[in-house]
Amino acid sequence: MKKDLTIIFVTYHSEKNLIRYLKQLKKNYKIIIIENSSNYKLEKTIKAISNAKVIINKKNTGFGSGANLALKKVKTKYALHLDLDTTFTNKSIDKLLNKAFKIDNFAIIGPKIKNFKYSNKHFIKKKIFKNTNQMNFIDGCCLLFNMKQMKKIGFFDSNFFLYYEETDLLKRCIDSDKNVYMVEDVKIFHKGRSSSDSKMSSSIEEHRNWHYMWSKFYFFKKHYGYFYAFIKIFRHIFSSLIKYLFFKLTMNKSKKIKYKARFNGCLNSILLRDSWYRIKI
Repeated sequence: MKKDLTIIFVTYHSEKNLIRYLKQLKKNYKIIIIENSSNYKLEKTIKAISNAKVIINKKNTGFGSGANLALKKVKTKYALHLDLDTTFTNKSIDKLLNKAFKIDNFAIIGPKIKNFKYSNKHFIKKKIFKNTNQMNFIDGCCLLFNMKQMKKIGFFDSNFFLYYEETDLLKRCIDSDKNVYMVEDVKIFHKGRSSSDSKMSSSIEEHRNWHYMWSKFYFFKKHYGYFYAFIKIFRHIFSSLIKYLFFKLTMNKSKKIKYKARFNGCLNSILLRDSWYRIKI
């Protein structure tokens, strides 16, 4: 079955986490790594421990665009995207792949996330197969793609730089009557916000807040129209501006930067500007 699977990683200055993950994985997996920085030394480092194919982007194009680059190079029946801040085992990968062979008619399958709170709105139909639920939403940290189905849908929307790209893809799958499943007896832990090296945490936090707000407006505008998106984001505009001014006056630098980034992300998206903001390292 491993001949039918390619594992893809989209990374950004995540060398330590990536190496730790690659050492954990079995050697016979096909692996494609997209490094969204100009770290050309990474390829040599990876080749010393893995047979993974490493592609270095000259500039940071975002998660969705990087994942698309990897997915276009996949020649196997299935592709598995993994975030570097997940706790996963080779056995779990095998169980997820085995489930894919049994179901076959699907677009995306994901495991159950141990620390994620599922609500009724996330489910379309529970227990549609043994230990398997048909879903409206699954966490994007681990996604197993049926490549035949995904080529019809078109992969990720590269207008998203960060956040909501998986939500958008899942919605397009469901709108196209392509099935999305969550396998309950395959469980992983998703730490979140820790895939890049910790020394950049302050800059990354600013970056995330800007793009979270930009992407939220863009997602709702894309699927429901400008007016609906404006209503969804309206309170964020004013709350982030008020909090920015408050933390500026109280000289709380980290909070000031966070809410300034949120306000600017909202504003740029409402003004229909591209997702232009990039982290400074």
